[in-house]
Amino acid sequence: MVSPLTYWKCAVGLGLFGVFIAAPSWGQDRDRIDHDRYWDQGQGRYTEIVPGTVVPVRLNQAIDVERRDNRVYYGTVDQDVRSDSGRIAIPRGANAELMVRVAPDNDLILDLESVVVNGQRYAIRAEPNRVESQRDNSLVGAIVGAVTGGQVRGQAVRVPRDAVVTFRLDRPLDIGVADRGVDRDGNHYHDWYDRDGDRDRDRDR
Repeated sequence: MVSPLTYWKCAVGLGLFGVFIAAPSWGQDRDRIDHDRYWDQGQGRYTEIVPGTVVPVRLNQAIDVERRDNRVYYGTVDQDVRSDSGRIAIPRGANAELMVRVAPDNDLILDLESVVVNGQRYAIRAEPNRVESQRDNSLVGAIVGAVTGGQVRGQAVRVPRDAVVTFRLDRPLDIGVADRGVDRDGNHYHDWYDRDGDRDRDRDR
């Protein structure tokens, strides 16, 4: 096997200036995501979806929102999400929940709430007695790339049905997090964010 240094010397000797030389593949190792430390061999599944994971979600319904109301919107994972070992962390077709949240700059922004893999819900694990409710209500994933025909951040969030929104997780999603939401007028809401926030503010007074 020719070493990178030898290859470079040969390239210079042959006068191959201006030739594009791809970055060595071993440099990508630093960017790998260590999913497999959370692999449960006995259950044949991951116990956590780690930060850095990229999850493409195709919306099952249009979103047109001008204020946060804790409504949950639905989509499906658009392609298999695999670990570096080749195991599927999130299969294509897995159900996904999305919400419109308020970003730190007060813009509305579409965010990933949870994914369901083989009947197991992966979401942020918020402790019942937490003190910093704002921390647990912060954004789960950063949106990667533009969305064709949609607005995923700003004074309003408007995204058409079947649009694919790709998220990179900023926070881990843990297995077995219960859905504490409520159904109202044919929609599903996670009002517990506001309820828990009010409780924490009352306790701090």
